[in-house]
Amino acid sequence: MPNPFPKVTVQPPPGRPSWGGHGNLPLIYLGWGRRDFAKNPLPVHYDRGTNYFILVSGEIVLSVGNEQKVVQAPSAILIDSDCRFGITQKRRETVSILVWVWKDRPQLPELLLAEGASLTLDLRDSSLDALKDLHSRCRKEIAVSDSALPFTLNALRQLVEVEILRATRTAAATGDLRWELAHSWMMNNLSIHTPVPALCDYLGMSPSALHRFFRSQAGLSPGAYFRKLKWKEARRLVEKEGWQVKAAAYHLGYRHPNDLSRALKE
Repeated sequence: MPNPFPKVTVQPPPGRPSWGGHGNLPLIYLGWGRRDFAKNPLPVHYDRGTNYFILVSGEIVLSVGNEQKVVQAPSAILIDSDCRFGITQKRRETVSILVWVWKDRPQLPELLLAEGASLTLDLRDSSLDALKDLHSRCRKEIAVSDSALPFTLNALRQLVEVEILRATRTAAATGDLRWELAHSWMMNNLSIHTPVPALCDYLGMSPSALHRFFRSQAGLSPGAYFRKLKWKEARRLVEKEGWQVKAAAYHLGYRHPNDLSRALKE
């Protein structure tokens, strides 16, 4: 059924910072700064593009279709262009926002919206600075406004989506992903004599943070976990693949074959 309502991008009250797109750019609108939606509510409407609405601080009431829900900062709200929505507040207070309105739907599969749908996601405080920086970079690119602008805006949009997705992951999920990276790196570098400095560099962690991380994930220090993997791989090569102890020792970076022999006996 065709939408009987016109699609518009509602402008903020006079004096509030915003930018409205022009030409054939992928970005339709940018908004930022502080708003009071109790005094100046965003009327229920269909927007011309997909809203990426970041609630940096405060609390709003989001109306989607016939439903209303309270959204607290920090949150991301993605709204499809075929979704009728509006924003108010329960009480007079100033909230801080970042807004992008893009012509197309999200590109990351995890953020893809069904037609006429919306998505509200809780963010981690630590991700807000990155999203603020990306919004600032969009404003700077618009100020340059050269022939490369459509390409840079599309690239920044991808970074915005990635940051939103990362910001919604729980600490446990992030830890699981990092643990997979750490374990995989060790398995691919079993011949290294001092793995901790290289692994710190790979994961972007300090030695103390890496030690705490391994203790929480495996109950062992990074060095002890690395030796355990090394012994396990040595046993597999010798007992299942038929390698000589000497060959397995040199393959895995042991300085002397006797070192591996003692480890296997233990």
